[in-house]
Amino acid sequence: MKSNTLLGTPFHQATASRNLTTWWYSWGPYMVPDVYSNVHEEMEAIRHSVSMNEMSPIPKIKISGIDAQRFVDYLMTRKMSGMQVGQSWFSPWCNDSGKVIADGVIFHTARNAFLISGDNSYQHFNSHRAGFDVNIEDVTDDYGILALQGPNSQQVLEAATGEDWSTLKFCWLRTTKIADVELFVARQGFTGEHGYELWVKRKDNDGEKVWDAVADAGQPFKVKPAGEYAIDIARVEAGLVLVSADYAGAGPDERCAHVEVDSHRQVDPFELGLGHCVHLNKTDFVGKQALLKVKKTGITRKMVGLALDIQKIVDLCLKNNLAPDVSPRVRWDALRLCCSNDPVGWATSITWSPTLNQLIGFACVEHKYSNQGFELTVQWKDFWGKSIGTVPVKTVNLPFVAHKR
Repeated sequence: MKSNTLLGTPFHQATASRNLTTWWYSWGPYMVPDVYSNVHEEMEAIRHSVSMNEMSPIPKIKISGIDAQRFVDYLMTRKMSGMQVGQSWFSPWCNDSGKVIADGVIFHTARNAFLISGDNSYQHFNSHRAGFDVNIEDVTDDYGILALQGPNSQQVLEAATGEDWSTLKFCWLRTTKIADVELFVARQGFTGEHGYELWVKRKDNDGEKVWDAVADAGQPFKVKPAGEYAIDIARVEAGLVLVSADYAGAGPDERCAHVEVDSHRQVDPFELGLGHCVHLNKTDFVGKQALLKVKKTGITRKMVGLALDIQKIVDLCLKNNLAPDVSPRVRWDALRLCCSNDPVGWATSITWSPTLNQLIGFACVEHKYSNQGFELTVQWKDFWGKSIGTVPVKTVNLPFVAHKR
């Protein structure tokens, strides 16, 4: 949804009243908290108790009609024809050249209806609708998403609903009520932890009521609101790549994040490590012919993890008469990676991991440098984007933190 006006989400009143900082993030046309109190405390909640996270601004597309399942199957690289009502599957979707436009979660909400949660893709989907009897709607503003993430998330959900949630498996969803408000819950998340997404309709103005009820129910379980800084750090620790941050989406739609699109950072699913979501035995899907060629010739680049020595960066900054620059925010700008001064890829999502006490990040590198333990250098930039020198890095396997979801 394109807009020049900043908007509040269905949970805005609840999140604004709990934000003890002045740190906010403009996510598309919405404003959400970056940090409520302390990013380290919020990360502690995600990993060791339970967090409440505002995820409402994620673009959402509804596809409905008698050809909905066939159309969704045609759009996605993953085979969707066996998907049951009540399931939610992850998949990338590509353009005709096999480059990833975005990746996200597809919710099968009714017999002929799907919700797709990912980056802006309305124009792309609409450009492929010929021959399908479907309706395509941008419903981003119709739902608020409250994510519960962490080992105590099930207990909080059970306390808020009065129901047993032990049988809801990962990638499944069901309806429920919280504070007499009907909503649906998906066993999903973007942190690698056991967690849930609570989808609340905006039209009834019940977002604040739901947030307050969940917060009250979560007090015995040490619930804590966590902002975008913490969620972003958690997803890097979990090895989850993000469009615009780690690769450039290849779609015609305007990007949800406020970033410049660099065509050199467009990738195919195999380069992202998402080959398990590319089912080339499907009859047809957008980008299939291009991906068949990639499968035959092999990839030239691969997404891997990076380990960085923070002391080297501190020393480099001091050498340049700068304050050491390691922000609590995940660094989204792409930094050049080299081997013996030859460019071999880019580094992204560099951040301090409170869980590991280590500076980590992602790298998309030439395939021959993708094995664990390769030593490369990264061209470090100061806060304002000026290159100040190189620091050594080492490739590592993903994820950094094992998934518990």
